Amino acid sequence: MSGFDNAVEDFTELKKAIENLVNTKLPRAQKENKKLVFNDIHRRLDAAEVALKEMQREVDKALPAERPKLSYKYRAVQSDYNSLVRQVGLAKQQNSLSSDHWNQPEQKTRTQVLRNQGAIERTGAALTRTEQLAVETENIGNDVTNELYNQREALYRTRDMLDETDGALDKSRRTLLHMAQRAITNKIALISIIVIEVCILAGVIYWKFS
Repeated sequence: MSGFDNAVEDFTELKKAIENLVNTKLPRAQKENKKLVFNDIHRRLDAAEVALKEMQREVDKALPAERPKLSYKYRAVQSDYNSLVRQVGLAKQQNSLSSDHWNQPEQKTRTQVLRNQGAIERTGAALTRTEQLAVETENIGNDVTNELYNQREALYRTRDMLDETDGALDKSRRTLLHMAQRAITNKIALISIIVIEVCILAGVIYWKFS
């Protein structure tokens, strides 16, 4: 397993633990124990941030061919981390551990700001996925272009081979035609010689018996 995968696995375990603390343990804790729970949450949140930084380092030193895929995974985990931070912030408001001095309008304003921040983060994640899709589409387009170029070169080579084959066939055809012409010429010469010899023989016989 790679360093990136190990960091993802560590983050996933920390994320589950933090969500369990926020959603299950914190609501059931007594007021005097809530601070301890929050300390535990922040400790795990710091560890999750360390895992996130380790992923970033692995992305930076990855091979160019692997970097887009790892970068996409990293951004997804980063979105999960930001969501955790937002959950912890809302939990603090609800349990009045860090905002007892705020009045109600200020609390509503902060809640709205956090919600807006969440919307911005989700929009950023969507833009990241769109960017990743564009990169993947560009890579596919480059692969298709390269494949078409290779096929074109193969077709050119095939055409050249066919031209060479046609030339060889034309040369062979001319050679066979020349051989056929020579054979006909030889046959005519042979027939002429036979005719001459027959005429000579007939003349000799006529001269002898006349």
